[in-house]
Parts: sequence; C-alpha cells; structure tokens
Amino acid sequence: MKKIFVVTASLFLILLFAATLGSFAYVPSEGVPQDVNSILAAPSHQHIFGTDTLGRDLLARVIVGGRVSLLIGLVCSFLTFSFGFVYGGIAGWFEGIADKVMMRFCDILMSVPTFILVSVICFTTQLLIPIENPHVVAILGLCIGISATHWMSLARVTRGMVLEIKRKPFVEAAIALGGTRAHILIRHILPNMISTLLVLIALQIPTNILYESFMSFIGLGVHPPYTSWGILVREGWKTLSSFPHLILFPSLILFLTVWSFHILLDHMRDRKV
Repeated sequence: MKKIFVVTASLFLILLFAATLGSFAYVPSEGVPQDVNSILAAPSHQHIFGTDTLGRDLLARVIVGGRVSLLIGLVCSFLTFSFGFVYGGIAGWFEGIADKVMMRFCDILMSVPTFILVSVICFTTQLLIPIENPHVVAILGLCIGISATHWMSLARVTRGMVLEIKRKPFVEAAIALGGTRAHILIRHILPNMISTLLVLIALQIPTNILYESFMSFIGLGVHPPYTSWGILVREGWKTLSSFPHLILFPSLILFLTVWSFHILLDHMRDRKV
C-alpha cells in the first residue's frame, strides 16, 4: 500500500507541476504553434505524444488543457464547500421548519439528473454573463454549473454534523457566553468538522474534472481554439480509427489524474486525516 501511495503521489505531483509551472517552460507564451509539415505525425522523440490535425504538439496541448481542467476542478470544489457548508450549517442550526424546507428543496434538486441540471445551468449562465471573452465565459459557466449541482451532498453531511456538534457542552458554553451564530459556526463547530469536510471536498475535485471534460466534449464547455482535456478527447474521437494517439494520450492523462486523486484520498481516509 505504501509503494502504491508513493508512486501515486509522485505521479500526481508530476502532473500538477506539468499543468502549472511546466506549461510556462514547455509551451510558448503565444500558444502552441502550428506546423503544416508535421500534421498528424505519430509519436516520436520530437513530438512525444504526436501532433494533431493542425500540426500542433499534442503534449503541449495536453499540458495547456490541464491548466483549465485542474483550475475548474479546484474552483468548483471551493465554491461547493462554501455554499454547502453555509446552507447545511443554517439548516442544522435552526432546525424546525427552516430545516425541513431547506432539506426538501435539497432533495428536489438531488432528484433531478445531474447531467441535465449542469447542462441547463452552463448554457444559461454562458448566455447571461456580460463578458466578451468566450474563454472566460465558458470557464465561469462551467464553474457555476458544476458547483450549483454538487453542493447538496456536502450540505446534508454538514447539516447532520452541526446537529450533533451543537449539542456538545463547549457549544452550549459558547452560546451562554453570548457568542453569535456565525462566530460559533466558524470558530467552534467548523474545526470539529474540517477533517471530514476536507475529504469530501477533495473527492469533488476528480468529479469536477470529469464533468468539465464531459461538458467540453459535448460542446457546452470550453470551445476551440482554447483547449481542455475534454476538447482534446472530443477532437481525438473524430479520428479514432485512423489516428488513435489523438484520443489515447489525453484520455490516459485524464485517467491517471482522476485515479491518482482517488488513491490519495483513500490513503487520507485510512489515516483519518
């Protein structure tokens, strides 16, 4: 188990470094250049992952796409935590009618197929956001759409833990001393929930990356000439039978990233981080 963890952690750090700092060293500032003399070249020492239909280096595009996919995964996890914790904390603190209404609303949202909800929210927000840059609009739409459909489970967990912790003697003492609800939630209840919430938040990251890839694959996410792992898989799908390397390498990197996340999270849960 330790060997698997070491290998997975090393792989994850390499992927993270390549998608962040490595992209500035490997990819030119003006973007991945086109080369008409190297269109659809097979993997070689010059182009490790080969080239695409415009002669662009596929490894460079995978690195650039990783910045977008990882950014969306992290931002969506932060937004999911923020809204889920506040929503679940309010429901658990007040209980009674407010709790019932808020949880029934949460149940209604959870009953709607996630794919449909994400698609509708992404499409709607991209139409409503008053920004001219289509790349920024696509990323904001994905972040809002994915976050708006993944906070419910975290809110339910938060609500249950707040109901349990608020009856502890130290919380009752804080209430007796005149502490405000926001102060008690943040300073007394949240520290006793943070280990569980961190695991739940981390679990959202690979899910968010997969959702971004899928939404870009069906055309509701990032659009060319910008790139993400979903865009690369979408482009590779069109030439699967003739040039399989175009879908093989982006799919492999996506799989390794999600797999390494899950292995690291399993290790965290085993150690009860």
